[in-house]
Amino acid sequence: MTLVTLQVEDCLFRVPHHTLEAQSMVFLDLFSFPPLPDAEVEGSSDEHPIRLDGVTADEFRWLLKVLFPGPHGTSIQEGSEKWISILKLSQMWQFQQICTIALENLPYQSVEKSPTEKVALAFQYDIKHWLLPGLNQLAQWSEPINVVDVQLLGLEVALKIAAIRKSLVFDPTPTPGVESSINGYCWINISGHRPTPQCPCLPTPQSPRPPTPSPVDHITSTTRNASNVDFTPTIKQIFELSGAEFDSDPFVSWPGQWKLGKFNWNL
Repeated sequence: MTLVTLQVEDCLFRVPHHTLEAQSMVFLDLFSFPPLPDAEVEGSSDEHPIRLDGVTADEFRWLLKVLFPGPHGTSIQEGSEKWISILKLSQMWQFQQICTIALENLPYQSVEKSPTEKVALAFQYDIKHWLLPGLNQLAQWSEPINVVDVQLLGLEVALKIAAIRKSLVFDPTPTPGVESSINGYCWINISGHRPTPQCPCLPTPQSPRPPTPSPVDHITSTTRNASNVDFTPTIKQIFELSGAEFDSDPFVSWPGQWKLGKFNWNL
């Protein structure tokens, strides 16, 4: 068995040449370069290793644990952040099989990161099954998108999330075209369909319309509560998400959850 010597940070690793070549297109191309005349081949000894930059020694060790698993498989726990590093390296060096394994070990609910961090990682490493649940959580948040969120997500993504959040509009004085209310918020039906007399947004003789609060009352007494709203259709529309790969780790719906239909938005 031929070994190749790789240097990651200050550590040397001797790895079977054939395994790297068979599973990685990047290493296959690297090993196919003809050596320079009268020069020792890089990777042939500890004195002439192949240097791998942009990687930590720990990340490389985690990748090797998956590349060369023991008799009982890898010891890396499902949902561990180590799988994110493994996914990063597998994409960098085009280990297709390792990339698939990493994605299978990254269920959305098992990774202990904030929704903002998960959505940012989902875009960075193409973790498709994280997008819908992550964006849904950000749309449901009672707090507005802040500067840190924008820095992590980027301005374009943050603006799209803001548009999704605006699809649920607080309206203390409902008007025709409003279909239902959720925790003091109104789901706007812009198709023009008029609500029925039973619509909870409209006043009835037994429940007259309350007086309109002043702007100050609106600000101080109203808290955005969209925790029971499923924004999935709106997210798919704005982010143009289609295909089964986005639903492989689906957002879990609870009884009484509302789905928002199509809407028009302006930024």
